[in-house]
Amino acid sequence: MFMKWMRIVLCFALLCAAVVSTEVSHKGYADASNLVVNSGFEQDLSHWTNWGGVSIVTDPVASGSKAARMGTGESGGGQIVSGISEGTVYTLSGSGRVSIGGETALIGVDCMNSSGTKLEGGKFEFAFNTTTYTGKTLSFTTVPGTTQIQVYIYKNPNVNGYAYVDDIRLVREGSSGDSGGIGTGRKAMWVWEPSDIATAANREALINFSLSKGINLLYVNTGYYKDVNYLTAYPHYYRALIASAHQKGIRVESLDGASEWVRAANHSIPLSRIQDVLNYNASSTANEKLDGIHHDNEPYTLQDWEQNKQSLSIDYLELARKSKQMLIDAGSNMTYSGDIPFWYETVSVAYNGVNKELYKHIIDRMDYITIMDYRDFAVGPNGIIEHAQNEINYATTAGKKVIIGVETGDVPGDPPMVTFYQEGENYMNQELAKVQAHYSASAAYAGYAIHHYTSYRTMPWGPRT
Repeated sequence: MFMKWMRIVLCFALLCAAVVSTEVSHKGYADASNLVVNSGFEQDLSHWTNWGGVSIVTDPVASGSKAARMGTGESGGGQIVSGISEGTVYTLSGSGRVSIGGETALIGVDCMNSSGTKLEGGKFEFAFNTTTYTGKTLSFTTVPGTTQIQVYIYKNPNVNGYAYVDDIRLVREGSSGDSGGIGTGRKAMWVWEPSDIATAANREALINFSLSKGINLLYVNTGYYKDVNYLTAYPHYYRALIASAHQKGIRVESLDGASEWVRAANHSIPLSRIQDVLNYNASSTANEKLDGIHHDNEPYTLQDWEQNKQSLSIDYLELARKSKQMLIDAGSNMTYSGDIPFWYETVSVAYNGVNKELYKHIIDRMDYITIMDYRDFAVGPNGIIEHAQNEINYATTAGKKVIIGVETGDVPGDPPMVTFYQEGENYMNQELAKVQAHYSASAAYAGYAIHHYTSYRTMPWGPRT
């Protein structure tokens, strides 16, 4: 009878968590690093409400000396974070594990209004079902009416094991603890072909493929295709894709760019494209908005690059400055980022009275960068790890983030080592695991990116014959 009564109490608490969870006010501190208080349970359950079945353990832990354990029955707890803005991107991350196969641990958030009512479409969560700790990250956009977020931990009653969680973070995009709003644990992918979002079936295929590969950041082309501005001509394609992606915890950024844009005389073109994105976001609901601007401008492909390297680099940096400033002036929380090759360390540029390598100037002016680190091996001279080291080091000192990109397509005319096209997905995954292991402790390392959807989705598991 006692256990039955306890189960009724627990179920009621889980249903009414918005009412009983301890509220921790962050009003006035919405841009602080981690909005979750006692996120690693080092102060036991201080600031958390135990809905039932949650205890503190010293082993196993993901970091520090303590973690939260749930089980063996249905268990959970929560913490209310107030001072939250609607239509804003936040990043949730945490570590979890279970004691036995078939068990599941959940970390999630509920968007709520000022009355503590959970809002439709405002639940975002990730699950852990491995018997060793793994870390997960998702970015989400708060739904209209959100003024507070309930962060929760939960274990279902179906399996009589234990679930463990630790290191829970909730960070607002662009805050000091989350450079560029992208967090860590990113696996990004470029999506260039407009046809990939032009039908409901194609959009669903893109989302399903992304989920199957762990993709949580999409760079989606919003530019011109056959003289048509796709974003302004077909905004409903993007709204449908982004709403679905956000519901699945996938961040979506506007992908656009051209080498000729870097010339000062042409800056009005990319700036007008950014205005198109701002207009699109202004006319879209919170969960349909693009999360960032991602430029692929490659001035070194211009015919006069070698002769005019300094002036073109300065024009390029001015475009980056103008682009970021445009977002700031518009009051947008979108990030501004871009693709760069790994060899910009060989180009020194005097800009605004400061002479240093081009990649450093770019990192200074963007929220984060994605390195086109196109090699098919991770370790050793001329490998992926070596080519990213300088950017990682500088981004660490600058408080910025770096994503490391690799190629999967056939690249005629380039040496085979620039792509994993021939080796296949299994080998690529093994090399990327080495990159992850090498840089996982770096504050600047945000994850890796795959170029691109068209070639990645047809990539064989083993070598091509």
